[in-house]
Amino acid sequence: MEIKGKNALVTGAGAGIGEASALMLAENGAAKVVIVDIDEGNLKKVADAVRAAGSEPIIKVCDVSVTDNVVQLFEEAEAETGGLDIVHNNAGIMAGEPFFPDTPMGKMIAVIQINLLAMMVGTRKSIELMRARSAAGVIINTCSVAAFSPMAADPAYSTSKAGILNFTQSCEPLKEAFNIRVMAICPGIVDTAIVPLDAEWLKPALEAVKILEPKDIADAVKTVIDDESLYGDQITINNEMAG
Repeated sequence: MEIKGKNALVTGAGAGIGEASALMLAENGAAKVVIVDIDEGNLKKVADAVRAAGSEPIIKVCDVSVTDNVVQLFEEAEAETGGLDIVHNNAGIMAGEPFFPDTPMGKMIAVIQINLLAMMVGTRKSIELMRARSAAGVIINTCSVAAFSPMAADPAYSTSKAGILNFTQSCEPLKEAFNIRVMAICPGIVDTAIVPLDAEWLKPALEAVKILEPKDIADAVKTVIDDESLYGDQITINNEMAG
């Protein structure tokens, strides 16, 4: 799909991967970019950058941990853009300290609600809206290399990412049925606020690799959008070895 002239929505767009994705879309000619986050202050800064790149930003402050909020978000975005063509379900958190098994129950539940359930609802609603217009669409779900292996310090996070991957792969038939492509991107360690870069359990990995930048992941998002052969699976963005 060509990005130019298309309407897009990005969750978790206030910083990090979501911000980089929103800017990439604007720089490649997206008509309207709906930027979603719980942090309104950051969204205003991103909106300025999106506007400067030539796209119309639409700010949506939303707590995606609440299912009804996600449904309302997509319905409003569809109406205000005239139709979404590209969706990047990117919002995500890690449980953080104290690490498992001392992680508070509420924090574990929040990880599943934000990372997995909001992605599932966002994908489901996007498909409904695109199908109603008989429109081709691309839905990108931010996953992680954590989907491929256990994560003893934060099993809620790795479980949420494994769920994202499975759910995305289950959407493979939608390409043939409705010309709607759903794809996951699985980055390695990225320099974003949610990654506990000072955590002892993560230090060996950090010492062995070069940390990815949010722009690296935005480039992968563009690859998925551009390449019609990518759907119902994942692409991995690995960290280069240090040294």
